[in-house]
Amino acid sequence: MKRLSVVLALVATVIVGVGVAYGSTASRETGFTVTSSLHGKTVLPHRIHWYAFPSLPAAKVAAVDFLIDGKVAWVEHHAPYDYGYNEDYLVTSWMTPGTHHFLVRAVATDGRTATTETTTARVLPASAPPAALAGTWKRTLTRQQAGKQPAGSWVLSINKVGWHIAVPSGGANLLDVGYLSPSLLELRGGIYTKPSSKNNNPVEGNGWCEEPFKPVRYHWTVSADALSLKLTGPDRCGGGAYRQSIIVAGDWKRMR
Repeated sequence: MKRLSVVLALVATVIVGVGVAYGSTASRETGFTVTSSLHGKTVLPHRIHWYAFPSLPAAKVAAVDFLIDGKVAWVEHHAPYDYGYNEDYLVTSWMTPGTHHFLVRAVATDGRTATTETTTARVLPASAPPAALAGTWKRTLTRQQAGKQPAGSWVLSINKVGWHIAVPSGGANLLDVGYLSPSLLELRGGIYTKPSSKNNNPVEGNGWCEEPFKPVRYHWTVSADALSLKLTGPDRCGGGAYRQSIIVAGDWKRMR
């Protein structure tokens, strides 16, 4: 009996240890916990996966809220519970450099809630894009050129946050970008700065990519007020007449 008691105590210690490691909190009233993959982080990189792990089965989880500085920045309704559409990343380029507070709140289908401990971590300043690329560009496509995507003038704004691509018919895409060399870049997943009830904000994110982090690479050159983007490698965002490269690859003119 004594041996059994010792074993049970060790199991309890391990379970508690796991909860502490991920910063879970729960009261006797809620009866369940939620943990955060950001627990223990003190500095966040440019992009990082932010996962939440409720102790309840998915069928009993109504929503998981991701809060930044006390405000809901993303809401996830389906497992796996993560910040950003379809297991995307939390991209920090839109955030003010300095200290921020990150917390996860899980809501059960019966109304009970559980929250994590608050993670306090520093966000680094976002890197500026190459000076030749920075600014606003426009590209006008005919219906034939645009395929099944909206024809008209597409507007591309490039700054330290990322690439904002406005759609002629309304809406936009906000894309994370990596500059790999002086003439090579890759467009990555979406950037999300505000929640959407449908987990797909119509004015943010990468509208062409339904799968997480499938970067598409482009060679770029700028001459005077002309930007040329050329696809290099596979176009893994969209398919057929909906491909990302139909809009991105080609010639853009700087807007003054």
